Amino acid sequence: VDYAVASDRVQFGLPRLDEMVDGGLPRGTATMVAGGAGTGKSLMGLHFIANGVAEGEPGAIITFQENPTQLRQIARSFGWDLAKMEKENMLAHLYQSPVEIQPDIHTELVKQAVARVGAKRVLIDSLKDLEIATPDKVRFRDYIYSLVDEFKRSGITVLFTNEIPELFGTFQISEFGISFIADNVILLRYVEMGGYMSRALSVLKVRGSQHSKEIREFTINNSGIRVAGPIDAVTGIMGGMPVLDSSVRYRDISPVGQYLLRMLSRYGASELDELHDYTGLELDVLREQLAALETRGLVINANRKNGTRYQAVL
Repeated sequence: VDYAVASDRVQFGLPRLDEMVDGGLPRGTATMVAGGAGTGKSLMGLHFIANGVAEGEPGAIITFQENPTQLRQIARSFGWDLAKMEKENMLAHLYQSPVEIQPDIHTELVKQAVARVGAKRVLIDSLKDLEIATPDKVRFRDYIYSLVDEFKRSGITVLFTNEIPELFGTFQISEFGISFIADNVILLRYVEMGGYMSRALSVLKVRGSQHSKEIREFTINNSGIRVAGPIDAVTGIMGGMPVLDSSVRYRDISPVGQYLLRMLSRYGASELDELHDYTGLELDVLREQLAALETRGLVINANRKNGTRYQAVL
């Protein structure tokens, strides 16, 4: 089947993630964002929609858990005003509880929502909720395929989330043959690093395009997702337990100091409050560790008008 896939790219507005997918997702394709509960799948979808609106592309959000009031509150906590987007006819939000869904009727409601604002981007959050609503798994697969296929034919870029149950170790991206529908797959995972819980993302495929093979750490703060640099591990990241590089640089440094130094290496020059957001460490602990790292010449600080920024010496 030939689709109306344009040569331009659709961006998340997250520079390091967009870089990982060769400048953005190919327009008119379908992307699966898979991950465990709480890894940031829905938030990544909101970045995708909000950045489209900022670039003049209307969007549609299809949810099965968050009703309009709940979704607006969640988005507002990250700085997005969904109500304003809807008022300006740049966003349509369709919510229906999984227990109330009849696939054929729901398909028409989705199409109407997309047509109402002329959506160029569609977020479906999530496949797992839709699966609950469709006990017949063959019908579920056909429903997803037909809906996504129609959007792709129209050059609409679709992103759908899918929850995978495993927090660590082996995993299955999707069941019932759904992954074949996705042109692009982004995996979000929890990883344990030096006694701290963190998150990592990787791009498993981008159909017909180059993409990064790196596994990158990311954090979530009050402005959304922030993607860091590659995790400096020899192996084990996909299993949730990275074996970190034991270079001379980290010898005789406390585990907390090593963790802080790695975070500075990934995120670049950062203020104390930013490091608190990235690491979860208390300010007193940060000051103590930074002072120790400065003494060893592994961290420098620069006093600027807007505050002191700390930077790892590579």
